[in-house]
Amino acid sequence: MNEKLWKALGIIRSKANLEWVSPSPFLPVFNFYEIHESGAIHARPEEIISAVSALNMRDDRVADALLSIRELPSKILKKFGKRPQQQETAPFGFNTFTLLQRTNYEISLGLAGRFWRPDLDICHIPSAREFEALDDLRVAKLVLRFQVIEHQHNIHTLRTETFVYCGNTRTKMLFTPYWLAIRFASGWIRRRTLASIQWQLSTGAR
Repeated sequence: MNEKLWKALGIIRSKANLEWVSPSPFLPVFNFYEIHESGAIHARPEEIISAVSALNMRDDRVADALLSIRELPSKILKKFGKRPQQQETAPFGFNTFTLLQRTNYEISLGLAGRFWRPDLDICHIPSAREFEALDDLRVAKLVLRFQVIEHQHNIHTLRTETFVYCGNTRTKMLFTPYWLAIRFASGWIRRRTLASIQWQLSTGAR
């Protein structure tokens, strides 16, 4: 399989890591990657980042439906499983992530877990320092970066990138089919998120 096809699948090999122009400082080595970019946004960078920070992805009906489907196996296990009842968790959204960095031009969020499992097995990580220090080979580490890109005539676009790192071959083999299975839905959610922010800032809606 040639390098272009690997990249089309969002699977990044070690050689490509060495040549990457702008990796996330929170995940400089990664195995999976996805990128999307909005249309033109006539707003200041800090306004765009504020809109990202305030966004609730569950407000979008399509995103909420897709995420609800993904959460269904976990709910079934909690209801009918033999394990003790766990404390009810909040619906998956940006608040599930760990804030890693926020500037006027960028916001990065981190997440770690065994995402291929029915319950996602998400780790509770309270800070960026603890996210960087996490060294559990059983889990995948994910960074979601929103970045404002400057263009001529005071026009900006918003770019979203997803970086995922698996610490060993077994974890990578478990994550790969999950990654390929969710890529379409994940990309659809990202594009709708970007379109929502673009619409909010173009109309003044909040």
